[in-house]
Amino acid sequence: MSKLFEHFHLSMIEREQPDLLVAAMAREQWLRSRLGDRLEFRHMGKTLYWIPKNWSEELITAIIEKKRSKSQHFGPDEGGEEFIGEEWQGSIVIVDPLHHPGGQKLAFEFDEAVGQPAAILASLVSHLNSVAASQYALHYKPLIREGSFSRFAEKHGGVLEYVAFRFTVPNMIFGAETKTQTGLKRIGRETGAQEVEVKLESDDGVRTESGAVQEAVDYAEEGNARITAKSRTGEYWSSTKQKVSVRMHRVIDLANEAKGSVEEWLRQALDRD
Repeated sequence: MSKLFEHFHLSMIEREQPDLLVAAMAREQWLRSRLGDRLEFRHMGKTLYWIPKNWSEELITAIIEKKRSKSQHFGPDEGGEEFIGEEWQGSIVIVDPLHHPGGQKLAFEFDEAVGQPAAILASLVSHLNSVAASQYALHYKPLIREGSFSRFAEKHGGVLEYVAFRFTVPNMIFGAETKTQTGLKRIGRETGAQEVEVKLESDDGVRTESGAVQEAVDYAEEGNARITAKSRTGEYWSSTKQKVSVRMHRVIDLANEAKGSVEEWLRQALDRD
């Protein structure tokens, strides 16, 4: 059997009025602090648990766990009768908190018994952001399969009825700053917005080969935006259907594996070299 990890990008946007009694922290330090302790949070009416693990010195690792009731049977020596028992199910979560290109990346194991990674992340992030005085507000976006939007656009002649973006305001920029990033930073600075929605729509069609669209798509593919689009023939496209994932061989007991092997396995699950 194998494990499937879905990939997300985390953004931390500094709040204008954090708690003045708490020392300011860099983003990596803040992530390690917030995710270094056991947490309880609500998701779809149930309590889930964030349980930190010490599998890596560089990466943040944890198990998100929940309890569920399940129909079971006693063994043959006990008569085989059915009963409702409780069991614990968990998903591994791996976070690269480092400040570098491709950093602040999260890999979440998909386990049907636990739930959809994106939905659980929404509940976890909401719980973390509920501390109003916290220095940062945390956002996440699924990583998009590179080139998937371009292939959809090319299929429809490079002209679509609309393209819509939900951007996260940049929290760190590597390399030359693009016009998209500059504009989003200005809007965030002037309005306090942490996310910005933009919809490009035209009766004559939106040209997807334009520099503005290409630049926005590049930014989105780094895990900084969601995209939805519609062709003039009525076909829809959504970046949430184009999630990046990695399938890994199953390791039952990470705690007792060789440290080097565990580190390599975790990095592969994050799609790190």
